[in-house]
Amino acid sequence: MIERLRQAVASRQQSHRECRRCGTTVESSAATCPVCDSGDIVQYEL
Repeated sequence: MIERLRQAVASRQQSHRECRRCGTTVESSAATCPVCDSGDIVQYEL
């Protein structure tokens, strides 16, 4: 997770969304995780 946040900061993104179940990075337009189909998505403001 830390590496994903570093990548997000390096690319100057304002936020990072990921699945709480499996940790997959989720696009801002997605309502569910493309890997495990969970709807439990968290958004971190950077």
